[in-house]
Amino acid sequence: MRLERSRMALWDTYLPDAMYLRPMRTNPTYSVCDRAILLDFLPLEAKEMVMIDADLMHSGAHQAAARRITALIVDPEVGLASPLVERLVDEGLHVCLADSAEAAERHLREREISFAVVELVLDDGDGVEIVEAIANSNPGCRTLVHSRFCNLSNAVSAIKAGASDVLPKPTETDFLVALLLDNAGVEPRFLSSFPAPNSVRQEHIRDVYMACGANVARAARQLSMHRRTLQRLLKRSPML
Repeated sequence: MRLERSRMALWDTYLPDAMYLRPMRTNPTYSVCDRAILLDFLPLEAKEMVMIDADLMHSGAHQAAARRITALIVDPEVGLASPLVERLVDEGLHVCLADSAEAAERHLREREISFAVVELVLDDGDGVEIVEAIANSNPGCRTLVHSRFCNLSNAVSAIKAGASDVLPKPTETDFLVALLLDNAGVEPRFLSSFPAPNSVRQEHIRDVYMACGANVARAARQLSMHRRTLQRLLKRSPML
């Protein structure tokens, strides 16, 4: 209750001229984007107290969120209005944001994490160490590394530390969320919209074949396969 009163006092202190935003302080139904606009009115020290989580602004919502599956996003580039946050909230997850290693470690001490998305490079720490900390404190957590600094060495280190997958930035939000929630008891609404791997493979073969002027030998070299293998695929597949 003391924390809640402190947060309410911040509204009265920093938002005297923004009366039309006042209802947001006690109404949990406002969108993440609305609350992001609201937080622009606050100085840094006020944001740190008010922005406890991405999808709640008062203690009642905090108690309800504690009973929901939690996703932690450790990435200074991801804010409240991020499409990734909006999508995870739409899927029914409770989303926590951390823009630093220190903030991530605080979340890990305070709650159980079921899903995590981690950037490798942080101002005050190493994303691989955060991945390892998540794996140690939440062994069942599914963690994705989503970073601009993906290379083979970093990917191997992240997987050894406990990451489930490693994706380079930028990655489409739909694909990222579908991969994050895959095989974890949560069925993404949009997973069915992704093409089957075999159809993607056939489309790639067809594109290369046509780009080579329907020359089987040249296309086979481009695809790094034997000419006869490509001939069999072209003969058997109706798509090709």
